[in-house]
Amino acid sequence: MDKRNSAKPLHLFLLLSLAAVFLWSMIHPRQWDTWVMEVTPAVVGTAILLATYRRFRLTSVTYVLIWFFSIILIIGGHYTYAEMPLFNWLRDTYHLSRNHYDRFGHFFQGVTPALLARELLLRTSPLKR
Repeated sequence: MDKRNSAKPLHLFLLLSLAAVFLWSMIHPRQWDTWVMEVTPAVVGTAILLATYRRFRLTSVTYVLIWFFSIILIIGGHYTYAEMPLFNWLRDTYHLSRNHYDRFGHFFQGVTPALLARELLLRTSPLKR
């Protein structure tokens, strides 16, 4: 089995688990307008990745980061960032000033596109490692 085909089970798992979280998030989200706003980038990004999967396959690391960031967006859309239960628990347990789920999301909002851009530039431009 070649390297490209050996990653297919992982990629399928990422897609199916993302679909499951997406469907869960549709069940009574806190605010529908927030849900739509937060989930749309994940849906559009997933559609682009599916459309380009055969012609321009990314590394599994990149797919995992995109999956993780999409999960963050979808959960943030379901609860809203300020009301994410795990981060409310962290706030209350560690006596934080507020729920910091937005900071967690913003960190990955910077890291994920940066690594995606790095991969795209290394593979489509004269830049070398």
